[in-house]
Amino acid sequence: VITLSIENSDKERIGIRITDTGCGMSAEEIERIFSPEYTTKEKGLGLGLALAHEIIRGHGGDIHVMSRQGAGTTFEVILPRYRAADRPAKG
Repeated sequence: VITLSIENSDKERIGIRITDTGCGMSAEEIERIFSPEYTTKEKGLGLGLALAHEIIRGHGGDIHVMSRQGAGTTFEVILPRYRAADRPAKG
């Protein structure tokens, strides 16, 4: 089962949470998942999460992963609510 939720972290950021009830990952896997060419699949390049990480960072955001083997995984993406050029004036 995959669950997607969006929350207003604050006036500056928005959080997107993707949770699954899959097999989860070990601490060693979590440390490597954003590395290019790391994959657990027989066929695949291992670029998906590395590219997602770079795209999110390029937009001024961050991504975190929480996982427990046998209990699933949660990815949390934090993005700025506005692009720097579109940010409303303070005051």
